[in-house]
Amino acid sequence: MTDQDYVENDRQISPDSSKLLISYSIDLGAFGYGQAGTAILKLSDTTKNLREFTIPNTLTRVKWIDSENVSAQFDILPSLRTGDKIEFKDIEVNGIKVKVSALDYIDKDDRQEIEHREVSPNGQFELVAYRYLKDRSNLNFIHISVIPVGGQIPKYGNYLIADMQSDYVLYGTWTDKNELKFYSNSQYSDLIQYYLVKDREKINYEIVTDDKEYGSKYRWTKKSGI
Repeated sequence: MTDQDYVENDRQISPDSSKLLISYSIDLGAFGYGQAGTAILKLSDTTKNLREFTIPNTLTRVKWIDSENVSAQFDILPSLRTGDKIEFKDIEVNGIKVKVSALDYIDKDDRQEIEHREVSPNGQFELVAYRYLKDRSNLNFIHISVIPVGGQIPKYGNYLIADMQSDYVLYGTWTDKNELKFYSNSQYSDLIQYYLVKDREKINYEIVTDDKEYGSKYRWTKKSGI
């Protein structure tokens, strides 16, 4: 590779051993790591600038299908939060076809598990916090929805969708004013705003930062007693 600050994080060899998938980052010294990406290379390309052969950084979970095709996934969660139209298509990089599919972090054999379900004081809405998982030893992130009482729970949260790093909201409940009260800690409370669904129900919320109760947590685990 021509970039002296290049750091290789992972490599996958194609089935016919003629090509490489290399995940890399650029070391910025005292500033830490900067640009990161995954490049599709032929063996003859390994002395060239790998950034010329890097797939868009909106794609993840890149792996070989066969020696002429790779699969990649497009994270649809940001679009679900903002309400933007979800658009992605297959592309070609360095003569290799990249077949793109949606990524929502819900596997086919995951089940929906409700962490919390509570009717508002006025009896009009339900607050529902749920996640998708195989078992509670490996918790996926939380979805939070506000639905009419007895209504169907949407697949994705219609009020907040967290991510793999944290649930950000570590507990939630209704107030006497039929508004939402979310509990978090000082590490995550300021980040909650970035995971709210833009077109959510017009119900106000407040955030309570409680490090004594939630300081060591990153998942909403009230149900399990953790």
